Amino acid sequence: MRITHVSDTYLPLLGGIESQVSRLAAQQVAAGHDVEVVTTTPAAPGAHGVSTAVEDGVVVHRIAARIPGRWPIHPRSTAHVTTRLRAAIDRGERPDVVHLHMGVLAPTAQGALRPVTRLGLPAVLTVHSVWGNASRLFAAADAAAGWSRWPVRWSAVSEMTAEPLRRLLRPGADVAILPNGIDLAAWRVPRTERGDRPEGAAVHVVSAARFAPRKRMLPLLAAIAEAVGRLPEGALFVTLAGDGPERAAARKFVAEHGLRDVVSLPGRLTATELKRLYARADVYAAPSSDEAFGIAALEAQAAGLTVIAHSRSGLAERVVDGATGLLVPDDVALTAALVRLAAEPDLLDRLLLAAATPPAGVDWPDVLATTDRAYAEAATLARQTERS
Repeated sequence: MRITHVSDTYLPLLGGIESQVSRLAAQQVAAGHDVEVVTTTPAAPGAHGVSTAVEDGVVVHRIAARIPGRWPIHPRSTAHVTTRLRAAIDRGERPDVVHLHMGVLAPTAQGALRPVTRLGLPAVLTVHSVWGNASRLFAAADAAAGWSRWPVRWSAVSEMTAEPLRRLLRPGADVAILPNGIDLAAWRVPRTERGDRPEGAAVHVVSAARFAPRKRMLPLLAAIAEAVGRLPEGALFVTLAGDGPERAAARKFVAEHGLRDVVSLPGRLTATELKRLYARADVYAAPSSDEAFGIAALEAQAAGLTVIAHSRSGLAERVVDGATGLLVPDDVALTAALVRLAAEPDLLDRLLLAAATPPAGVDWPDVLATTDRAYAEAATLARQTERS
C-alpha cells in the first residue's frame, strides 16, 4: 500500500502528534507499506527550503520556511502538497490513501484536504488535539466551505477529540477512533518493590511531561506540597520528568516549599530512562484536562503503574475510577487522591494489581489493523464519490 501522511508538525519537534505520526509511519514501513510523510517542520532549527530524506525507513519530504517564532508553517504548503500528489499520480505511483493529521493550528493538513478529495484520492483526517474554543472557527469554516460534506473518513485519537468533530459533521456521520499506539511488551518492565528502591519505602508518584502551562505541572507541584503536608514524613516521593519553560519555576517552588527531599526534577528522560523510573514507581499523575490521548501516561500504564487522571481528559477513557486508577475533577481532588494512595495501602495494592493487565487496543498490531480499516473505508468513500 502507498501511504502519504500530511502533518504540519513532525520530528524533531516533540509532542503527541509528532510522536504518533512518526511511530505510525515507521510501523507501517515495517509492515511492508510504501510510506512518505509531507511536513512543514524543518529538519533542524533555522533550516529552510525543500528537502527529502529517508528517516527510519520513512521518506520524509520537508517544506520549510523562515517564519518568525519558528512556527512550522509554509505559505505555499498546500500548493506544494497538491503538486507532489499530482506528480505521483502521473508517475503511476498514485497513493492508496492520504492520511492528514490535524491539531488546532494545522494549515497544511487543513488546506490540502480539499485538493486531495478533488484528486479522487482516499482521504483520512485524524484530529489529535483538543479544539476548545477553536471549534467555533471550524464551524465558521464549514459554513463557508462545506468541508464536513467532503468524502473524508473522519477520525480522532479519542472520544474526547471526536465529540466536537461529530457535532460539526452531518447528522449520522461516523468518526472513527484511531488511538495512539505503543509496543506494550517493550514497556512492560520488572517491578521493584518499595523496600528495595533508592527512594525508600515511600509511595512513588511520577509524571513525564513538558513543563508548559497546558500540561499543568506547576499546579501538580502545588497539589503535591499540600499532600505532603497532610502525610507522615517519608510517605510520598515524587519524580517529575521533563523540560520546558516552567521548569525553572518548578525548581524554585521545590526550594521555597522545602520539598528537595521529596521531589526530584531530573529533566527530560529517554525512553530507557523512563522505563527504569517506572520500574520503581507506583503512580502516574496526569493533571491536565487538555490531554487529548496521553501517550506518556499510556506508556506508564503499560509499565504497570496506576494512574491519577483528570476526569475530563482523553486519558480518562482508559481509566475506571476506583478500579484501574483514580479520576479527579480538579486540583483539590488531585491532592486528596495523592493522600489516599499514600495513606491507604490496600487501595494502592488493589489498583496496582489491576494495572498488571495492560491496556487493550493500543498495541501496534491492533492500532495498525484499526488504521487499515479506516483506510479501506476511505477508499470506499472515494469510489462512491467517483461514481456519483
